[in-house]
Formats: sequence, structure tokens, C-alpha cells
Amino acid sequence: MSIGQNIRMEAKKQHLNFKQLAEKAEMPYTSLYSIVKRDSYCVRAVSLYKVARALNVSMESLLDKAAIQTELTEQPKPVKKRKKAKKKAKKAKSLS
Repeated sequence: MSIGQNIRMEAKKQHLNFKQLAEKAEMPYTSLYSIVKRDSYCVRAVSLYKVARALNVSMESLLDKAAIQTELTEQPKPVKKRKKAKKKAKKAKSLS
């Protein structure tokens, strides 16, 4: 689940609507609404911290578990060398 869905579920468990949660988190209602309604996967750490603190849960519990797992297990792809740049350089040398 996305961060927005996790926040929605936790707020519902605590019987808080978004206005109440925004006030408790000391953040603009529109910001919280955007996170939840747009079903965000990417949220600023400060905003996530405020919401987690207001809900009295850890930040990790609001994060998308599948995305974290994928990010941790995924290996970075090796960078391929550009062959075109080398060919152009060779051409320029041969023309000189």
C-alpha cells in the first residue's frame, strides 16, 4: 500500500478526519489532503514525521513496505560506456 493509504487507514483506526489530523500534525490541511487523496508514494520526510507523530506511530509503519523491499533488494545497474562519443573523437582525429 502507498503512504497515502497507510495514513488514511491509521487515521480511520483512530477516528480522526483529515482536518483533525492536519491540526494535530500542525500542517496545512491541503498538504495532508494531497498526500492522502493523490495516494502519494513520495512524501517529504518532514511531512511524514509530523503525520507519524500526530498519529503516534513510527514513520516506517506509514511507508510502502513493497517499495522499501524492492529498493533494498534491487541492485544498481552498471553504467554503459558511450561508444558514439569515442567514434566521434576518432573521426575528428583522423580528419585533422
